[in-house]
Amino acid sequence: MILVRAIVIDDDPFVRSSLTAGLAHYGIKVLQSFETGSSAISALSATDPDVAIVDLDLGPGPSGIDICHSLRTHKPNLGLILLTSYQDPRIFDPSSTSLPKGCRFISKSDLSDFLVLVETVLSARAKPFLESRKIQSQMTSLTATQLEVLKLIAQGLSTEEIAINRGVSAKAIENSISKIQKIAGFKKSKSLNQRVQLARFYFFLSGKKPPGA
Repeated sequence: MILVRAIVIDDDPFVRSSLTAGLAHYGIKVLQSFETGSSAISALSATDPDVAIVDLDLGPGPSGIDICHSLRTHKPNLGLILLTSYQDPRIFDPSSTSLPKGCRFISKSDLSDFLVLVETVLSARAKPFLESRKIQSQMTSLTATQLEVLKLIAQGLSTEEIAINRGVSAKAIENSISKIQKIAGFKKSKSLNQRVQLARFYFFLSGKKPPGA
């Protein structure tokens, strides 16, 4: 029995085929999978899905967030799920301040338990506009400015260099760093440099390993 009709948008053919096969075991029929968002939007009226599963990083061109907004414009009641390695989508797209209402966000690290995706698909189908507490906490715990400072720290820039880059005072950057440390829950440690902690925190949020790890 088909419980949900879905489409998958991902530029990786292995991911598309894996999701299609895996979801089928749980009554979720992938009507069609697409390599690009534009092709999915063009076929939206013909496929008429209940839910769209969209990779955040689709390569050059519009991001998964952009595609989700476009999909919702064309089909207002469509359930939306963003699939990504990023713990916070703004790490990938700093210009993005919001997701479409009710858009779910799943880290690929959570897919070791495939039921996480299945349950999210069912939830997105039943309540496409229900706001996720998980997304709200991830999207609001750090400001866009703090994320940018964190990124520059991970790139190895000094406080003074970050201040020049941002066009602010070194004191302002120091204040941002202190707030980031508080949000991340870092405690002072004699054995671990705080900038190293911050860099590791950034790589955790980006879903990537630090250089040399």
